Amino acid sequence: MLNYKAKFSRLRPSLFIFGLLLFSLLAKAQDAGEIQVYGSSTTPKYMTIIELHSNYTFKGPKSNEEYHPLLETIEITTGISKDFEFGFYIFTYNNNGKLQYTGTNIRPRIKAPDTWNWPLGVSLSSEIGFAIDPMSNQKDWGAEIRPIFDKTIGKNYISFNPNVGISFTNKEYLFEPNFKYAYASYPKASMGFEYYGNTGKIFNPNKISQQEHAFYFVVDLFLHPLYEFNFGIGKGLTENSNGLNVKCYVGRRINWKHK
Repeated sequence: MLNYKAKFSRLRPSLFIFGLLLFSLLAKAQDAGEIQVYGSSTTPKYMTIIELHSNYTFKGPKSNEEYHPLLETIEITTGISKDFEFGFYIFTYNNNGKLQYTGTNIRPRIKAPDTWNWPLGVSLSSEIGFAIDPMSNQKDWGAEIRPIFDKTIGKNYISFNPNVGISFTNKEYLFEPNFKYAYASYPKASMGFEYYGNTGKIFNPNKISQQEHAFYFVVDLFLHPLYEFNFGIGKGLTENSNGLNVKCYVGRRINWKHK
């Protein structure tokens, strides 16, 4: 029996990598309504997090600087087991006072167990769903593969999400890297920056001016264990990026096992 346990222990990293590949097959590119760099931790078992993501564009790209949509996204995530969670998204779009439903995603995520003692936090998130163009009402089915690597060193936190966005409709594979650095300047707050990019097709990237690159100054508050808050002001760095954007999300945790 001990030999079987030892063999299984050696096989666990291989099984985890196999799980990553399996989720990659299920893998929607992150909608602009949900601007977030993920950490590797998953939602604990018996807990659900309900989040509202808000994103307002004060200044659109150079080709359409009067573009001012308000995007609202509801995200509900439940912990299924110690290292596995399942999320659900509802996307909306509001421009000139007209609220539109613009799609739904589901998102499973698996994490490398802490008992493996890896030097980095590692997990894989994958989304699949559809988006509705608010202008043409055309539906685009797509997916996203989001590997997540993060690390806390003292008061410093870094996270890297090298995302791959997939459009089943257009048969395109896009590279959309995200990065976050935060410094815990206070016991219940941190400040830092987040980067969001879209270079276009993985094997045929766009010209720099047609790529999307934006930096956000962000603040995270940890005022209560059951609540989360993130606020950011972002500026686009290329002609194809939104010139000025503000994003915010608030979340509430619900523990179904304990009061």
